[in-house]
Amino acid sequence: MAASAIVLSAKRKEIWIVGDCQCLVDDTFYEFPKPEEKDNAEKRSKCIMQLLNEGRATVDELRIGDLGRDAIKAELRECCKRQNLDYAVINGMSIPENLIHVISIADAKMVVLATDGYPYLEKTLEESESKLADLIERDPLCFNVYKATKGVMKGYKSFDDRAYLRMEF
Repeated sequence: MAASAIVLSAKRKEIWIVGDCQCLVDDTFYEFPKPEEKDNAEKRSKCIMQLLNEGRATVDELRIGDLGRDAIKAELRECCKRQNLDYAVINGMSIPENLIHVISIADAKMVVLATDGYPYLEKTLEESESKLADLIERDPLCFNVYKATKGVMKGYKSFDDRAYLRMEF
């Protein structure tokens, strides 16, 4: 079990990121994905493409049992072993300060803080939700248009949890 957090310190005029959260500071986008996230998403994508191309599964079947995610479970477990060694998370262990990402917002006019459940972080919640809805419509397994380590399972509204906060100064 692990959690991520993004904190804004108004006093220090900084954003602190522990884990794979993301933010917009005016027009600058920041994200800090887990190590190997892109490689694992690519491996999952290739597995799903192969299953679909060979007719061994359908999108609907994979939304019930994600064989692509099953194919990367060993890699995901290995990644978890490096928590607070290669990347920061909140898991009850000490978090090395050098793994906490600090972003200055001294001159910022607008800040958006969000979890990685938004594949496209925009300046408004409405825009971010709209782009997410469009993605889910076009690529519910998140293996083609947007490659992720998991897709939208049947009965779910999205592929990951989401939090979004916009502040103007």
